[in-house]
Amino acid sequence: MRWGIGRPGGGSDDGWFHLGRIEVTTTVLVVVLAIASVIEWAFEGNLGPVQSHLYLDPDSVVSGQVWRVLTWPIAYPGGIGLLDAFAIFIFWYFGTEIESLLGKKKMAWFLGLITVGLGVLWVAVVQLSTLYGTLSSVNQLELMVLLVFIAEYPHRRFFFNIPGWVIGAIIIGISVLSYVGNRQWLLLLNFALGLLLTAVVARSMGLMSEWRGVPNLKLRRKPKAKRQRRTSGPTVVQGPWQPSGAPPVSRDQAALDALLDKISAGGMDSLTDQEREQLMILRDRLRRR
Repeated sequence: MRWGIGRPGGGSDDGWFHLGRIEVTTTVLVVVLAIASVIEWAFEGNLGPVQSHLYLDPDSVVSGQVWRVLTWPIAYPGGIGLLDAFAIFIFWYFGTEIESLLGKKKMAWFLGLITVGLGVLWVAVVQLSTLYGTLSSVNQLELMVLLVFIAEYPHRRFFFNIPGWVIGAIIIGISVLSYVGNRQWLLLLNFALGLLLTAVVARSMGLMSEWRGVPNLKLRRKPKAKRQRRTSGPTVVQGPWQPSGAPPVSRDQAALDALLDKISAGGMDSLTDQEREQLMILRDRLRRR
């Protein structure tokens, strides 16, 4: 499998489908659905018939409307604000980075498992307490995607040249202090379990390989060995030449392709620390060309 280098993270080289010139990968599909939901809200207003059936209402889920644990990230029952729009952008940017490592299918499982897991956690917290609240918008999913990216690349520099691990520590620290200060212990527990769930899913998908303390459920499939077909007739000897008209492959591109083939076969865990660092250097170098 190959990944492109054209945009942040590259994305898988073949999306699910195309909208004009837009290649719709898993991350882009979620963004498109969220934007379509916002446009739909503009026509029907607050808590219209469509939006009222998308957001996560724990009582409705218990009553049988189980689809809500999957649809809540694209629900905008109260419309969209500036922070919501920024969250959609952050989700796209860092989600595309992660999808460049996983591919479109594993990214779909990654987002699906986190979405359902966070939804079930919220339903459980509300049902087992006197709290009441709903869950909607891509904001919480965006937060988890961002934290997974930071955990994968803790030393990548963000704005003002701040390392990623510092940004992650600030985000988690502010959230924890807010829950503690407001004595929202169940919400703090929900937040902690959500972080643990996201980390386990990411680790099991081949991400966060340096985080040895996080359980790895080994969700990825082992690649099937391809059977070699016996062919009759003369054997074609392949030489170092390239077919006429084929563009020359740079040394950096060839090295990157070899690393991506290794990831496709065995996941990020198959790379050594040196190879992971080389992967980031090559991707950044080719992106600047």
